[in-house]
Amino acid sequence: MLDISQATNMLTSLGVSSTMAAKAAERTAQNHAGADPVTFLKELQTTLEQLSAEAAQGTAAGTTGATTTAAQTKPYQSTAALYSSKAAAETGTTQAAVKAPFSNLEEFREWESDLGDTFAEDYEVPDYVRMISMSLSGGDQEVVGRYMFFKNHPEFAADYEAIRSGKLSKFPTDGSTLVKSDLTEMPSETASFYKKNTARLLAAEGFNMDPTLAKMRTDGVVEVPDGVNPSEWLMNNRWTPDEIVAQNNRVVFARAPYIGLDGKGADTYRLTTYDSATNSIINFDGIAYDPVTGEAKA
Repeated sequence: MLDISQATNMLTSLGVSSTMAAKAAERTAQNHAGADPVTFLKELQTTLEQLSAEAAQGTAAGTTGATTTAAQTKPYQSTAALYSSKAAAETGTTQAAVKAPFSNLEEFREWESDLGDTFAEDYEVPDYVRMISMSLSGGDQEVVGRYMFFKNHPEFAADYEAIRSGKLSKFPTDGSTLVKSDLTEMPSETASFYKKNTARLLAAEGFNMDPTLAKMRTDGVVEVPDGVNPSEWLMNNRWTPDEIVAQNNRVVFARAPYIGLDGKGADTYRLTTYDSATNSIINFDGIAYDPVTGEAKA
């Protein structure tokens, strides 16, 4: 069985509320204590759907039922098309068209403190919020990280400000831009399955499992070698057309860019990295920033 806290964190990163994520992980662990990791993932999804349905039934009378549950996804759209210049221009969300509402860290703090706390009834978590969810909940310790992210993505800053005032996001909310696996390297049937079930793909990635092997394990196509821990085997091997080969999927996914379902979204998110040797935050353009002040270093 997979660790409850790991399952909870994975669901939270996918946009599930922390309360719902904890309930789903705990109930699944109680009912399927001896399940192998792939079965646990399937049961976790089923449990999440059940809890979402229960929550929907408990809403006040008069709702239209338009709220989408966490287990549902929108029809697949090309990642590249979602962020094309034409599409962005039509919504006024290009980086050139939108200016960040702050120019330094102190102005960012003020902007962030003034954000509203009203969300639309049919609000769906944008992919970019899922990606930086840990930073958003990290308080002052993560403020420079949030500042750098929104500084690099003024279009997201404008969108985030809008959704905190009751509006719906103009950006993807189905997880399609958060995919790191290259679907063209998978068997066509597997790729087709994951295009229609993005949450399952993100779940496999979230647990550092090779998605192709995870599905093959579910379908009974491959068996874990005798005496080998199923979780460890799925985390440390990957499928290839010729054979199953060793690979540390945790490291691979940690380093991989968010290429999206169509594999063309590598430039969607302009992210930073931390350089421990110089105690600097290295921006996507190579400029080093101070991790405390957010100022560029000389």
